[in-house]
Amino acid sequence: MGRVGAPFGVQGWVRVQTFSTDPDALLDHERWWLQAPASRVREAPARAPGPVEVLEAQPHGSGLIALFEGVVDRDAAVALRGCPVALPRSALPAPGEGEYFWDDLIGLDAVDREGRLVGTVSGLIEAGAHDVLVIDRPERDAKGRPRQWLVPFVERHVGRVDLTVRRIEVDWQEPV
Repeated sequence: MGRVGAPFGVQGWVRVQTFSTDPDALLDHERWWLQAPASRVREAPARAPGPVEVLEAQPHGSGLIALFEGVVDRDAAVALRGCPVALPRSALPAPGEGEYFWDDLIGLDAVDREGRLVGTVSGLIEAGAHDVLVIDRPERDAKGRPRQWLVPFVERHVGRVDLTVRRIEVDWQEPV
């Protein structure tokens, strides 16, 4: 749903960058889940990942500012910088027809229109007009990393999405 940013003031407030199309979506929830940031996986986390009570939160600029229970000063706020902010799926409205949680798409087998495996969805990118699927191809580059296709998530290039069998149909050609 977002990420904790820089401290805001000296009393424990933090800036929150939201990833939702509705930046105020987090404001409807009194409890958020903070996760350890990927950049600090090897370090001791500033606080155990998990739920945190939101004492106050409000819009500020293009994001939010928030005050969490137990975060009483700037040092405590600095320690949370970079923590991803999440909500449990049960707290979110169900996706509409043709809409998906990104988390459900990651890991799907990507197949072409004939059903041949072309790769695996490894992520998505929000690109403004539409989202973009990141598909890891079976081939590797010179450094041993999977080659990737970036496929616009639009009807022209993405066909059937079947979460039951964990497959997504894509129509994409090798870039020239």
